[in-house]
Amino acid sequence: MRYPGNGGRIIEIPYVAADVETTGLSAADGHRVCEFALLRFLRGAVIDSFVSLVNPLRPIDPGASAVNGITDPMVARAPTFADLLPKILDFLSDDPLVFHNAPFDLSFLRSEARLAGGAWPGNRVIDTLLLARRTGRFRSNSLPDICRELGIGSTFHRAEADAWAAGKLLLHLASTDGDP
Repeated sequence: MRYPGNGGRIIEIPYVAADVETTGLSAADGHRVCEFALLRFLRGAVIDSFVSLVNPLRPIDPGASAVNGITDPMVARAPTFADLLPKILDFLSDDPLVFHNAPFDLSFLRSEARLAGGAWPGNRVIDTLLLARRTGRFRSNSLPDICRELGIGSTFHRAEADAWAAGKLLLHLASTDGDP
């Protein structure tokens, strides 16, 4: 399958693998982004990145902090999402965005953009969770479990590591199952 933006295979075009860490599980319940990572891949390698802690302007739930290791003191002096949004949008350009469980990340990113008085862009989204489910090959479809099965080494539950793993997973799925 070819990428409709330029007719190229996904491995031949730049794409941005993205991930967020949050203060809790639901943007609808007022939880916020406390870290994000955007990693631009080209031909299997990260060629650019934009990673930042984010001051969520609210406390991080203890359960979220236990998972991602991010604490209130770590984000106290970080920029807010509103401060970062113009740079984020500039970084994204019109490249496809890759997430593992896109609805979760996008719910937070859209909420943050709206709270900042902007809008999240309409870039093409590729969800490695959906692609992995479609193959039916994995015992579990969590990013850490799939990566362990495939030998994609990474630490997990920080935005940069998870974005890197999603970007590498896309390459693996595209090379074994065809481009998304």
